[in-house]
This record gives sequence, structure tokens and C-alpha cells, in this order.
Amino acid sequence: MNFTNFGNFVVALCALIGRSIAQEEQLQAGKPRNASYDYVVIGGGTAGLALAARLSVSASVAVIEAGGLYEKDNGNQSVVPYYGLIMPFLATTEDHPRQPLMDWDLLCTPQSSAGNRRIHYAQAKTLGGSSAINTMTYHRGTVGSYQRWADLVGDLSYTFDNLLPYFKRTATVTPPNLQKRNAPNATVLYEPSAFDNRLKGPLQVSWANWVDPTQSWLARALQAVGQALNPSGFNSGKLNGGAWTPSTIRPKDATRSTSKISYLESAIKSKRRQPTIYLHSQASKILFDQDKTATGVAVVTEGNGYVISAKKEVILSAGVFHSPQLLLLSGIGPASTLSEYSIPIISDLPGVGQNLWDQIFFNVLRGISVPNAGTYLATPAQQAVALQQYYTNAAGPYSSAGGYISFEKLPAEYRTTLSPRTADMLSQFPTDWPEIEYLASGFPSGTANPTTIGVISAILLSPLSTGNVTIRSSSISDPPVINLGWLTDPADGETLVAAFKRVREMWNSSAISGIVAGPEIVPGATVTSDADILNYIRQSAQPIWHASSTCAMGKKGDSGAVVDSKARVFGVNGLRVVDNSVTPFSVPGHPQSSVYMLAEKIAENILKAE
Repeated sequence: MNFTNFGNFVVALCALIGRSIAQEEQLQAGKPRNASYDYVVIGGGTAGLALAARLSVSASVAVIEAGGLYEKDNGNQSVVPYYGLIMPFLATTEDHPRQPLMDWDLLCTPQSSAGNRRIHYAQAKTLGGSSAINTMTYHRGTVGSYQRWADLVGDLSYTFDNLLPYFKRTATVTPPNLQKRNAPNATVLYEPSAFDNRLKGPLQVSWANWVDPTQSWLARALQAVGQALNPSGFNSGKLNGGAWTPSTIRPKDATRSTSKISYLESAIKSKRRQPTIYLHSQASKILFDQDKTATGVAVVTEGNGYVISAKKEVILSAGVFHSPQLLLLSGIGPASTLSEYSIPIISDLPGVGQNLWDQIFFNVLRGISVPNAGTYLATPAQQAVALQQYYTNAAGPYSSAGGYISFEKLPAEYRTTLSPRTADMLSQFPTDWPEIEYLASGFPSGTANPTTIGVISAILLSPLSTGNVTIRSSSISDPPVINLGWLTDPADGETLVAAFKRVREMWNSSAISGIVAGPEIVPGATVTSDADILNYIRQSAQPIWHASSTCAMGKKGDSGAVVDSKARVFGVNGLRVVDNSVTPFSVPGHPQSSVYMLAEKIAENILKAE
């Protein structure tokens, strides 16, 4: 077969069309008319489909999803792992490429402390949600972070040891294929006991079948400045040092494992009752009876309005921005906001839409002399080779979406410039909570004989600035108003300036001196003072799409609490919120594993009628 001419066709045919058509035929599709189910789930995303699949074992379940099928709407971009790094609509600028079939096209308000920029915050609008557009990193938070969660909500079932069974229930892990990786300098260390494949968790978790040379080289710089490989990996409650992390990738064909491909497919294959899916259908309001019990959802499909009733519960899983919006439109939230838009008050909850946590990052760029995935795919001939690797062996650059990350609390020498206030506020985080995450990557520069631009990024995991989400009208057709609140607390600026200096130390490490080519490209050697560094961070900071906590879990009576520890909304009956909006704070690092865990945990609560 001539892969130069037919490579893209082969990938599309084998990894995309056949599977998506077969699954679409198997989906139990809802018809746009009044209907009744035991449970109605608003949002077919990461948590929504996991919940629906578990509940459908013994009950009728409807899933209301505003988007369609990502295999059709986004093609290989949401199937082949490499594309998860370069999806065009993930751009954060106001003039980002639009993809209305996949993205809500949300823009935040101008961020006065971040260059007055309006950030495009990509949020998936598709069956599978953000599990179809993320970079697939899978790891868990720290023992201390989950203990803090347990303390804040007054429920010891949220400690790490008590959550571990739910983590194990979500995923099946496949050890790294060392032959395919062919990278002895990219050693994978992890504790197999952190997983339990006997439980046959639907989500597929594995290590990439290819290692980017740029990452393996830049990992040396991180290790050389004191961030040694973590011997247990990042799934046993510890986040310190570095690790080659697993991804949500199906190892047998190196395709993305989403909530749709994992949980929903498992429900379909079980040949038992499966969820009924309403695609291209938007929930506009949650309905209540006189006793403030959720009775169903008003839904619109292609202009046709109808009601999907819930005999038992409505479960809101629309994400960090749309879940609070729907609560507000349904009469749950700050009374002043509801009154402003003449929305009848069902439950006066001041915390709805507040407490928005968001992790942000900056980059430092230098030229390096080793290749990266992009340079390996720079010409049609190279793409043909890589396509053959991918199609015939589930390996090569297309099979990977990265894999190396590192965590730390800033070392003592970088804390000397922190103000007493900032030092005190950082000390209030658990002792095992890393303040900074580091990513190392690269991209090609130029078209003819492209060179590599190396990138070391620092992500703030201990943000003290918070934002909020509200509404601009009483209509679901108007997008939510999003204020990310970036860098409004000066402590975040101080921490990131220290992290910037730490990144420069990494770039200057003797471990990579042989591959660094030329001076710093961005921001450049002229940026030296703390004021200049902070200004650069304000002008260039980006989201890593981990926003959380806008419907925060807490104790009854807490001013900011929206749901209790079983995700039940305060002040009403028969309504829960289950997605990343209910975590009381951003769990350090990447939230995907915790969202799946939460769905498993709350599904069990529901099935046990708790």
C-alpha cells in the first residue's frame, strides 16, 4: 500500500469511520418529545457518561448532550493521540479558530491583571466531553489534598485511602511496552498496586508507545536541578519529582480512550439496559414541583422544545461554566442575581458560580538541536513512515501525546523573595501539595529542514486568585459571563516569578548544555527584573483548562457551599451536580482521574439511595 498517497485515508478509515459508524448504530437515541426516565443526566461528558453507564445497570437513564459525535465532528483530532497536542480550536486567543461542532466558543471578560486579555476557554461540546479534547494525562492528587477535601466537606470518605477503591474501579492499566517505546532513557516507574485490573475498569490507561526525544532530553534538565524520578509514579497519592505518566489511550490501537469509548461502550456491550442519548439537545432549565423537588428538564432539539421527566433524580454534569449557569437559570443561586433577571427563587445559594479556581502557566523557549514529534512529521515522506508505524503497530509519533511531568514545592532559595503574606498563605496548603508543575516539550520552527524550539512550562497549582461565573440574561442561548480572576491576588504573581527563575535554572543546567542552541527566544535575555518577569507572565499566561469549583462541595450552612458530600444541591430535592465544578478546590495536577473517581463514588451513593 502506498502510505504517502493513502495514509490519511487509512487512519481515517481504520481508526475513525468504521468504529464511529458501528457505535452510532448501537446508540439508543432519544426522540425529541416528552418522555420519562428514572434519571436524567444533563451533559454527556467525562462524569456524565460514567454516571449514566453505572446507573443504567438497574434504571432507565436519559443523557442530554448539546453536541454530537466527535468522531464525525472532529475526526482524527479526537481519536489519534498526537492531535490532542495541536487541536487548532484549543488556541486561547480571542481570534482563535472556531469549531462550533466541538467547542462552546467561550470568552472570558477582559482580565485586568493579565494584560486585559479576553481568553478563549475551550470547553468540549460533544459526547465524551473534555475526555475527547484533553491531552489524556492520567494521574491522581496527593494524600493531603484529598484529606483537605474530606475536612472541608465533613466526610472522611474523601480521604485518599477511602477514594482509592473508586479510582481503581474506573480504569484498567496496561504496563509500558518497552519494545515499542524504545527509549531506555525514559524509565517508567509506578506502583502496580495502585490499580486493580480484576475490576475491569472501562477506562483504558497506558503509557505511550513512543517517546518524544525532546521530552526525554529536557526531562534531564528537570532531574538535574533536584526533581528526581518518583519511584512510585503519580497514582499512589504522591506528587513530587518527575514521572513518565500514563495516558487515557487504548494500547491495542493507540486511540484515545474517552468516557464515550470506555463507559458508554461498556454499557452498550453489556447487552443490558443502556442510557438513552439525546444528541444536539440542550437543557434550558431544571424543573421543580411545589416541594422544590426536581421533576425533569426542559430541552430544546433543533428548535423543538419538550420535557424529559425524572422519576428519581436529575443529575447536572454540564461542566465548570455551564453547571452554575443552569442552576442560576433554574432559580438556584444568589438571590440578588436571580432577582435581577426576574428568575423565581427556588434556593438562595450565594456560592453558585463563585470560588472559580484556575491553574495557569507560562513558557520559556530556547532552541535545541534534538528532534521532536513535529519535526518527525514535517514532510509527506516522514508522515508516510509515521502513518505506517501507527497503522500497522500502534506506535510512532502519532501514538503519543507526551508523557513527562514534574512537581515540586519551590526550593528554599526561591522562597526568599516571597513576602511574609505570600509565604504564610502558601504554608496553609497541605505539606504534600506541590506549588508548581513543570512540562517539557518542543515544536518545529520553519518548514524547510525545521529545527526544534524547546519549551519548559511552569503551572501554578496553588492559585490564591479566584474568579466567578454568572449569567447575562434568563436565557440559555446567552453564554455565561466568565471572570477567571487571574493574578488578582499578588501572591500568585510572586510565586510565578520565583517559578520563572527556577525554569531558567533548568534551561541553564549542564545536563542539556550540549543540545541548547542559541540564547533564550521567549521572553528573551532582556527580561531580568522581577517587574519585567511579572509583566511577561501577565501578558502571556495561559490556561491549562483545569478550571473548577464553581458549584463547590461543602457543609450545610457554609456560605460558599452549593452541594453536600453526596453532590446533592442544598435547598432542593432530587438534584445533584457531578463534574469538576463541585470539587472544593482544584486538586493539584490534572483533574481527569478525580472526575472519573467522583462519578463512580456518586453513582454508588445514588444506587444505595444515599
